[in-house]
Amino acid sequence: MGRRGSTRTARIMPGMTKKRGYSVEFPTTRPQRVTFMLDKIPPALWIRVRAKAKRKGVSLRALILGWCAEWVDKP
Repeated sequence: MGRRGSTRTARIMPGMTKKRGYSVEFPTTRPQRVTFMLDKIPPALWIRVRAKAKRKGVSLRALILGWCAEWVDKP
């Protein structure tokens, strides 16, 4: 049977967490999106950032965009 007739739903595998959606605070309203890759982050720092974001239920995208917006708004 093809995909159209399938009633399967996605499931979360053990050890995985549910994916957090995009924040409503920073919607992608334009057809052109900007992608930015940040490299050479110290591994220990990135592990701590990801762990804290997971505990707080915040997506990394919302976290990073929040930092950018806060910095731009400062005089």
